[in-house]
Amino acid sequence: MKKNIRKLHESFLHAFRGLGLCIHGERNFRVHLTAAFYVTVFALMGRAGAVEAACLCICFGLTMGAELMNTAIERLCDRQASGYDGFVRNAKDIAAAGVFICAAACAAVGVCIFLGRGVLWAALAFLTAHAWVAAVLLATVPAALWFVFRYGRIQ
Repeated sequence: MKKNIRKLHESFLHAFRGLGLCIHGERNFRVHLTAAFYVTVFALMGRAGAVEAACLCICFGLTMGAELMNTAIERLCDRQASGYDGFVRNAKDIAAAGVFICAAACAAVGVCIFLGRGVLWAALAFLTAHAWVAAVLLATVPAALWFVFRYGRIQ
């Protein structure tokens, strides 16, 4: 039993290590994380319901999971290829298309929730009534841009 718990613990350590590698090394993953942050903030301000929040969480997991798989495929392909290989290019393009499809579907869900359910208008009304929150949110944008475009370049 103790050995099984240790293996489970090690599995989680490896998973978090992989997540860290992706956060540090993949700009597109940081884009997805940043988008998830702002979508969550707007959903909270717009008082999204439990079902809408669950849908958004599924979307975040789907898109980021697809990005993690895409990164793994790309790294394996890069490791195996010595020079240009059309098959490797096709595999990488197909993996990237998978992320695109997931992100597009999630964007459609976001449109349905934020526009169809009125969450965006409620969030904008909240920001209008609480200008200080809008100022704080706006102040986070430079940090978000730094995180997306500069974080992975730090050695």
